[in-house]
Amino acid sequence: MGQRLSKREKDKKVKNGKFSAPNFVLLTLNRMVNCPFEILLESGKIKNQLRPSSTKSAVYRLQKRNLIFAERRGKKILFALTEEGAKEAEKIKFKFTKPNFQKWDGKWRVIIFDIPEKLRGKRDLLRKELVGFGFMQLQKSVWAYPNSLPNEFIDFWREAGILKHCVIFEADRIENGKNLEKFFFNKV
Repeated sequence: MGQRLSKREKDKKVKNGKFSAPNFVLLTLNRMVNCPFEILLESGKIKNQLRPSSTKSAVYRLQKRNLIFAERRGKKILFALTEEGAKEAEKIKFKFTKPNFQKWDGKWRVIIFDIPEKLRGKRDLLRKELVGFGFMQLQKSVWAYPNSLPNEFIDFWREAGILKHCVIFEADRIENGKNLEKFFFNKV
């Protein structure tokens, strides 16, 4: 019998590039129009090692949240994203997309934040996002990045209600910036 994964093991799976069942279903439907349920099941088994029961429960939860809808055509049930589901799929895709480094323009993008304790969960999430996006931590709430930030990054934090607690700026030079250059460009 399969064992349930602990929260730590689930987080480890996500860090290793695997998605939760609902995220996987949303991303699959984002790539396909009118996807038959059998395809979702097979796709989950092949690409994500999802059990059929995980896929079925994910589909049920996503329908309850009005992120996907089902349509019966003959003997087949086809699934597609709702408008809200498409937005959610884009957020997930953005979250798991690794940044592409362009040629460095010589400017650093620095984020400083002071998020209140009552928003601790969002603050912790922001830190995880910054790490996942490739930022380097300079101090506890100060992070640097060598390329311009995608609008999706800023929009995501605006929607989460924490952008007002952040200061984002560009710097031409950072004193003692050799560690940054080494971190991002492997220069000494």
